[in-house]
Amino acid sequence: MTNRFRFPQKTFHAGTLTYSLGGLFLLFFWLLWGDFCFSLMVVVCRSILPLQIRALDMPNWVIGVIAVSIPSILNVLLNPIISTASDRYRSRWGRRRPFMLIATPFIAIFLCLLGFSPEIGRWLHGTLVAQATGWSLGATTVGVIAFFLVLFYTADLFVGTVFWYFFNDVVPRAVMARFLGLFRMVGTGAGALYNYYIFPHALDHMRTIFIGVGVLYFVGFMMMCLIVKEGEYAPPKPRGNSGRGLLAMIKGYVGECIQQKLHKLLYLHIMFWAMASACRVFDVFLGLSLGLTLKDIGIIAAAVSVAAAVLTYPAGILADRFHPMRLMVWMKLSIVLVTPLNFVWLFTNYPSSHNFWILVVLNVINLPLLLIYQASLMPLFMRLFPREQFGQFCSFIAICQAAIGALGGLLGGMFIDWMRVRFSSALFGPDFCYRLIPAWDLFFYGLGLLALALVYREWLRLGGDSIAQEP
Repeated sequence: MTNRFRFPQKTFHAGTLTYSLGGLFLLFFWLLWGDFCFSLMVVVCRSILPLQIRALDMPNWVIGVIAVSIPSILNVLLNPIISTASDRYRSRWGRRRPFMLIATPFIAIFLCLLGFSPEIGRWLHGTLVAQATGWSLGATTVGVIAFFLVLFYTADLFVGTVFWYFFNDVVPRAVMARFLGLFRMVGTGAGALYNYYIFPHALDHMRTIFIGVGVLYFVGFMMMCLIVKEGEYAPPKPRGNSGRGLLAMIKGYVGECIQQKLHKLLYLHIMFWAMASACRVFDVFLGLSLGLTLKDIGIIAAAVSVAAAVLTYPAGILADRFHPMRLMVWMKLSIVLVTPLNFVWLFTNYPSSHNFWILVVLNVINLPLLLIYQASLMPLFMRLFPREQFGQFCSFIAICQAAIGALGGLLGGMFIDWMRVRFSSALFGPDFCYRLIPAWDLFFYGLGLLALALVYREWLRLGGDSIAQEP
């Protein structure tokens, strides 16, 4: 009798993995919990370190080099090695999890040590550095920050690269765009909580923030890595006849990634986007130059994150319903058209209370466009890149971003310092230079739009919607 009332249970597949609806919910829960811990870890470094370095009276180019160029250079050197190695690795733990499990404790340790960098810098300066080199206390502390940051980002690359490939292996393709929407919702939600409750205290309680987030990341991310299982993979394909030496491997790696014109044009577009993003590290100083406090900036960032969390899932549904290539073109065109609105402060000095609401309005206009654009990126990569070499192709994109980001961190800081020399005035003050950041953005957004138009034309030539990798 009972068999008459049983309903067939829907199942979902990702490679050799099979999930019931309940199993899919558990998978989403643990991956999103890992994303929450990961996002907090990332946002702490990105938000606090520029403020800390600025407080030591360092020029903007130093901030750009430490906060942007150093991580980008490490990305160029290590990302392709880690990504390609994880594509080809096989173990009873899977091909992605071993990399994350090994790196996570080191990330937590170096994050905590970054919290002690002022004390370590002060100790080194008093006992060794001042007598041996003549460096100031500020320069010594910046050196300590740079040293721990190199160690931190080296360990973080083992997680930051492989984590994205991990859920491409374990999440069913049929719900991927929706998962990515939830993934971004959780990340932006973590950013909202951080910006509203923690960021206003970034300078006063820096050490406590670094230690607290380091411990949370270690416990939470390790839980995800131990609970979420990978499936079985076919043996990796032979490397081919390009040889076994390092140069031959590099040649084979690059040759496979740039074989298609469509991919090369896509890389060019990504590089222009990365160059435009190089000045994002200075946005906090734009807010301070407009009379806002860290609390005001944190409130705006938190509100933006909440709005992003609400809108991200619908953006993922759009990426499921419409081809991500077309969405990207329309969103990039819209971003270029609205960017000149950010020149509102070039000729008028508004009261800080007005500036607060102007920033809110500008974010309301820009946020949906950026979210839909970003929601389209990963689904597009999944359609255009081979599944078995997905990590390799994504790592090449990361190399392109990082290489141009390393240059952009330096050039962006030099651009700001040059603007400071040329455009300081009694009316606007020495920090007027930060109001010229949109000029940098507009130039590289325009080049990125041109490159994306070429990508779109090549995509149509090759067949448009019919281009897709097999799931």
